[in-house]
Amino acid sequence: MLFRYVLEVLFLAITIAFLGAWGIVKQQNKGRELIQRLFLKAQKKVIKELKIKGSLNIKEIEKIIKNTKASLFWSRDKVKVVEPKLLAKQLVEYMLENKIIKEKNDKGRKVYILYEDKK
Repeated sequence: MLFRYVLEVLFLAITIAFLGAWGIVKQQNKGRELIQRLFLKAQKKVIKELKIKGSLNIKEIEKIIKNTKASLFWSRDKVKVVEPKLLAKQLVEYMLENKIIKEKNDKGRKVYILYEDKK
């Protein structure tokens, strides 16, 4: 009887320690996860708009991603694009490196098209 009680208390302590450690890790990674989610959301918006319009310049990309918001379901914290110029540059570089989009000159200005398109 005493052994069973000690075992139950031990399992409860282990469970509480595990949940506490998991919460601390989630809290530490929250900022990174929010930025990553915002980046992916902005990328999806740009791809969707490229499928509709065919090509976009950097100014159009900035307008598309402006005020994009992201949050985590388990947190009240949110992140929002307030300086689209900063994110647009990083987003375009990332998408070019990963062959999601490619750069094209259209009447002397840079435009971006989806990589699959053969325009």
